[in-house]
Amino acid sequence: MSRANWTRMIAGAAVAGAVGAVLVSTAHWALQSAHPKPMDLHQELHEMVPLSTQEKQRLEARENAYRARRAAIEQRVKTTNGRLARAIALQPGWTPEVEAASKDVEAAAAELERATLQHVVEMREGLNAEHRPAYDTVLVKALSDGAK
Repeated sequence: MSRANWTRMIAGAAVAGAVGAVLVSTAHWALQSAHPKPMDLHQELHEMVPLSTQEKQRLEARENAYRARRAAIEQRVKTTNGRLARAIALQPGWTPEVEAASKDVEAAAAELERATLQHVVEMREGLNAEHRPAYDTVLVKALSDGAK
């Protein structure tokens, strides 16, 4: 292989690696900033409302279930990001493989977003009726702060 080919191959790999790193970082940032963090909501709720023992138990059970579901989805996000990085590394550019891997990343990120929003609703359902308005206030504030 000629020196020019080696140079092109190394440059292509470097560009692919950089693009992959940017995509992974962007996906991570988007996932972190696109939705409220349930643990933050949980903590704020505890600060605003004196929860009953039953509410605390219901919320903790929901938190544990969500943690497990979130971990599985986050692993899927990592796996799809890895496939995207490999597709870019093999052939930098917007190839059919990059397109397909990109769609898989988007689907995994959307699944995480939906699971988080479902969890937020489930948390609200675990509260006594008199505590739900305070939760709604915390949730609306978290979503509004995230939109700024």
